[in-house]
Amino acid sequence: MKNLVAIGLLVLFFGFGSAAVLAAATLPTISVIPNEPAQGEPVMITVSNAGLNEVARIKLENRSLWFFEFKRQPTAFAPIDLYARAGPRKVEVVLENGAKIEKTFEVQAREKIEAPLGIPEKLGGDTPQAANNLVSNLTKENLILNNIFSTSKRYWTQPFRYPVPTPQITDIYGYLRKTGYYSIPHKGTDFKATVGTAVYPINRGIVRLAKKFEIYGNTIIVDHGLDVVSYYMHLSKMNVRAGELVGRETKIGLSGETGYALSPHLHLSIKISGVSIDPARFLEFFKQS
Repeated sequence: MKNLVAIGLLVLFFGFGSAAVLAAATLPTISVIPNEPAQGEPVMITVSNAGLNEVARIKLENRSLWFFEFKRQPTAFAPIDLYARAGPRKVEVVLENGAKIEKTFEVQAREKIEAPLGIPEKLGGDTPQAANNLVSNLTKENLILNNIFSTSKRYWTQPFRYPVPTPQITDIYGYLRKTGYYSIPHKGTDFKATVGTAVYPINRGIVRLAKKFEIYGNTIIVDHGLDVVSYYMHLSKMNVRAGELVGRETKIGLSGETGYALSPHLHLSIKISGVSIDPARFLEFFKQS
């Protein structure tokens, strides 16, 4: 009789233990990719073991993020500014039932690299006056670009993609361009593109601006919704106007060397929540999608 009681207690114990392990395995969890981003990189936050309708909020350092379903998981993008402090960050997910889950990740310091970049003759050449004019015009143009806002509507359903058919990066994001007395951060990725190469939006969206600038050259800005906006600069031709809905296969323009460009290429910038992040890192999220 004692043996039977002992066996019964063991079955009861292991039965509850298995149930507890199973319950723990299905609790919602947070993933952050990359887990140790550098300054200037985007992060993708996903919630496993929870449906989209079960998530009330996703927050990074108390800032609420837009979230959506990607690969059947609640997902959000968050930017790490190029000049953000290095160190830990906390992600908090609030579920509709009131429960909260958290995850901490570490922001790494980016190596500071500086390289010289001359001023083309069309902008005055390498003179102090040309450098002053360049920075003054750049400030004015950035005021216009910084007033482009994204909507809460998600325009895209397919993965993001490169803006040129055969992407080859010629200049990376994040280093400082030494121009005269000024150090100007390169907040974008440059792609090899001869004059006239077809340029496509990285995803479906609404054209918010198509304008010729002194420094950025012919520029097109596409709002993809949920705080994701892409910028295409130095174009030789613009095929779209503000307000147009464009798809991934829309040829929005042709590459060139207008504005502050020493040779033909396509400059791509991406902003999340108004913060410029590394476009190459962002597009890596979708390589296997």
